[in-house]
Amino acid sequence: AENILFSATHTHTGPYTSGLFDGYADPGYMDMLEAKTVSAVQRAAASLAPAELLATKTECTTLSFNRRYWMKNGGVLTNPGKLNPQIDQPEGGTDPSIPLLAVRQEGFYRLLLANIVNHTDTIGGDLVSADWPGRMEHEIQARLGYDVPVITIIGAQGNINHFNTATAADQTSYQEATRIGKGYAATILTALYQLNEVKVKSIKAATTTLEVPYITVTDEEYEEAKKTVEKFRDAVMEDGRDFTSEDIAKKHPYVLKFFAENLMKCRDQACTEKRVEKIIALQFDDAIGIVSLPAEPFVEIGLGIKAASRFPLTLVAGLSMGEVGYVGLPEHYTHGGGYETSPSPEKADRLAGQNMMKAAIEVLNS
Repeated sequence: AENILFSATHTHTGPYTSGLFDGYADPGYMDMLEAKTVSAVQRAAASLAPAELLATKTECTTLSFNRRYWMKNGGVLTNPGKLNPQIDQPEGGTDPSIPLLAVRQEGFYRLLLANIVNHTDTIGGDLVSADWPGRMEHEIQARLGYDVPVITIIGAQGNINHFNTATAADQTSYQEATRIGKGYAATILTALYQLNEVKVKSIKAATTTLEVPYITVTDEEYEEAKKTVEKFRDAVMEDGRDFTSEDIAKKHPYVLKFFAENLMKCRDQACTEKRVEKIIALQFDDAIGIVSLPAEPFVEIGLGIKAASRFPLTLVAGLSMGEVGYVGLPEHYTHGGGYETSPSPEKADRLAGQNMMKAAIEVLNS
């Protein structure tokens, strides 16, 4: 059991499973989730049978974008809005590669597993949806003619999403989730013809632990936040709605107050417990490596792990085995801006991403 890798698809239109952002995790749902997880593992163990492992790597360059932008005023914004004339350039790149694994028995695929670097947040609202991974699976099943499970392992997508700021198109809708799902499905269906069998004699697991301290703030940051909270103490969102990425970009008074309050909580409600996270690597001989990251890591972290990996095919599983929130590299915290790096009580410290990348590389290559 200690060698099972748990990873979240992280749809934003699913029930809460943690208290982050003051979310309510319903006990009944959590009990059901645990029971179904146990049942899935039991059924998998009971159905073990000889099979072929196949692998390849493809890419999709049109569906993901770096969501943090340098603005012409020298600052950085997350999702600065469509056709914003103040955008200078993206802060970083993307990772369009899609490592793909398949299990085949008696000529039929029994499992497809795709490692995709993109956020699953395309619909909005409060109705339950599997987002684009669900639409992707549905499209692949429809094209193949049978219900093969298609698992999406979300990669290092902390600063990546689907918004193309160069267009005015509405990209927050069920239709957008369908478009993206079908786009990834087309890429994967084509890649099925490129799959090669991987002869594996052994599958090993290696684990390590990493202490992830909580972020701290300076006296100057705290006093500035205190002034902001006082200035906008009566600010609210119109009609009680949730704030959006556009509200962040436009510096809505309530948003400014929200992030300032979160910064102050880093000191006023500082977490004192030691936080230790587990990282697991699965090694398929010297052919395939899979490593978990207990966070929403920036794309640069995933690319760094892949570049240093000893395996020809490497899968980086974000949102796995734990969740410490967004983690970037130290340089992402130096120029301010972008809500991923804004301090809040649960956030990891500014060196967490760098340390996590180092630990992941070491356990992967062990």
